[in-house]
Amino acid sequence: MTPSQTSDKKIAITVIVNGQPVPIEAHPDELLHRVAQEALKESGNSGQPLENWELRDSAGQVLDLKKKIKDYGIASGTKLFLNLKAGVGG
Repeated sequence: MTPSQTSDKKIAITVIVNGQPVPIEAHPDELLHRVAQEALKESGNSGQPLENWELRDSAGQVLDLKKKIKDYGIASGTKLFLNLKAGVGG
């Protein structure tokens, strides 16, 4: 890593939780798990555990919550989508 890398700066991500936009600030080295947890907390969605949710990018790709933000090249201004997995709650 070089000092010019932005891993020490937070980026602004918008997580759409069941249609509700939730702004999240995070470091590129943070796990997507934390981003998803924070989005659920901020949106008041506490009825289902995190493992019942899927985080997707704008192309619909399911993102691995064990990976870091930088692993997907997520930049400031990115919108991610957090929705209940199909079949959950029924």
